[in-house]
Amino acid sequence: MLFACSERLSYCVLMAKQVRLTLAKAIAKANLRRAEAGEKAITMNSLAVQAGVAATTITRLARTDEKAASALSLDLAGKIVTVLNCRMEDLLGVVETL
Repeated sequence: MLFACSERLSYCVLMAKQVRLTLAKAIAKANLRRAEAGEKAITMNSLAVQAGVAATTITRLARTDEKAASALSLDLAGKIVTVLNCRMEDLLGVVETL
């Protein structure tokens, strides 16, 4: 956490950073790369099978649920980025909150 203060120091606002899971965006980017390479798109179901998890897990993580990132294990994140052939930065985003 960090503090952002006005120039006159009349007020300070606590700025926090929060990790957001961007699985749907990562899948879309992976499918764009696959399309350019002439490969078949990956579905959430096939991602689940290749990552070795239930399809409901991938579906839950693909929602824009604020709690999804905290429920994601590093092991599963590693499997997802391996299957999607992407980086961890493609899967997780950091946003500032007040």
